Amino acid sequence: MKREPTYQIHSVPPLKEQEDTMPAISDFVKKLYKMLEDHTFSHVVSWGPQGDCFVVKDTNEFTKSILPRMFKHSNFASFVRQLNKYEFHKVKTSDDAQFGEHSWTFRHPDFHADRRDALENIKRKVPAARKSFPSSSNGGHNGDKGASSGGYVPGETSTTELAAVQSYIGVLQNSYQSLAEEQIRVLERQYGDVLVEMDNFQKEMAQQDALMQGWIQYLL
Repeated sequence: MKREPTYQIHSVPPLKEQEDTMPAISDFVKKLYKMLEDHTFSHVVSWGPQGDCFVVKDTNEFTKSILPRMFKHSNFASFVRQLNKYEFHKVKTSDDAQFGEHSWTFRHPDFHADRRDALENIKRKVPAARKSFPSSSNGGHNGDKGASSGGYVPGETSTTELAAVQSYIGVLQNSYQSLAEEQIRVLERQYGDVLVEMDNFQKEMAQQDALMQGWIQYLL
């Protein structure tokens, strides 16, 4: 008896699943792109008008609401450091006035709204090898020369990271100030309630005193 040939049918994953499984693109860049494609976040963070950069319009709301949801933390300075590692840079544009003086704009040459295919070009930069510093016996001038020629300098921090830390401190200060103001308002309301209760108590005591005086006069 002749056997019929058998064929294996391989299921093709849906398009969305294919897009989500792109090993060439880092998870951080995927999340960043996905965040900007979500229009529910556009009042806080969105693509720039030309689609060649993205703008964090409200760092306070971004830190409290979007970072925990998309990146599992709430540290704006850490977010900026991660951007720096992928060679995103904070830039000044003519649109800064449109988004407010506290907005942050970041750009990468391969990060565009209409260039999803270019995302795989965004790689985490390899940290430069630390240069050994000459000992004092070799003379101090050589050490100064190595530092000024762009070598590794211990404790060096980029201006962008410092600005991010300052912004994060500002967010914390605003949060603590709002909390303190709310506590003060609660205490004021409680104090007001106590004053009202004391006033009512005094009125009741006065009424009882007047009633007692009336009974005494009646009995006499």
